[in-house]
Amino acid sequence: MNLRSNLFTLVYVSLAAAGFAQPTNITFTPALIDTFNSNYSYSDAGAFKRGDATIKGVSMSRFEFNALGRVPINEDTLFNPGLSYSNTAIDTPDNTALPKSLQEFSVNLGFRGKLSPQWAYVVTVRPGIYGDFEKIHSDSFNAPLFLAAFFVPNDYATWIVGVAANSFNNHPVLPVAGLRLKLATNLQFELGFPRTGLSYAYNSKLTLRGGLSVFGGNYRITKDLGVPAPGIKSLNNTYFDLTEIRGGFGVTYKLSNDFELEADYGNTVLRRFEFPDRHYRLRGDNVTWFSMALNIRF
Repeated sequence: MNLRSNLFTLVYVSLAAAGFAQPTNITFTPALIDTFNSNYSYSDAGAFKRGDATIKGVSMSRFEFNALGRVPINEDTLFNPGLSYSNTAIDTPDNTALPKSLQEFSVNLGFRGKLSPQWAYVVTVRPGIYGDFEKIHSDSFNAPLFLAAFFVPNDYATWIVGVAANSFNNHPVLPVAGLRLKLATNLQFELGFPRTGLSYAYNSKLTLRGGLSVFGGNYRITKDLGVPAPGIKSLNNTYFDLTEIRGGFGVTYKLSNDFELEADYGNTVLRRFEFPDRHYRLRGDNVTWFSMALNIRF
């Protein structure tokens, strides 16, 4: 099992945990929009290398948004329909074997509910198009699936166990696990992605945090990017994996109980592009990055 597979398994863990940290606090009131978040992220320009070959001046930016609704099924179960979109732009010199744009447009079909005061669950599938959007056909369709159970033994801990499935991944089915610990009234530790680390609530409005985060995705490439190196097949009709592991610090500021802003800044500790079906991988220099996000709960 490789590092990339582990990272994106943990992405699912964190996404589920973020929306279901305390199962006993679910709001069973219908809402066209339950949560909305948008995010902009930028990684500075740096070189990517494979052997003696180097591509200089590669930077990345991503804009994304997610919107989820809330439909009660019964007193213990919610259906969360929604939409997600992201566009990752790769700024690279001309005539390089890298895609210029990677996009996702997907529908969220999620169920979550309580099994008991201590146990809860979430089931999410996100069917949609994941690719360069040069040509859209059935090979660009994917439906990542996540199933997890949450165990809350007390007010201080939340355990997460489950399974993730992604047909664009080298390991299509993987087990997942995560943990959230309340170390003190205003200090919390999280193990999972996209964030692992400590967060400190300075007051009711301001939270400070530090640790690791992950940025990336799995996409279908339809455009012919050419032959990048001797012995490598042409890079078209294949898959592309993007991975960044980021270290840094961030702040969350609550404008109200349901409206918050986030800002993060740091340095990457790993950057990698990979076409796994073509056995072609590029490792990048570490660079600075920053992100900004808006989160709203209705």
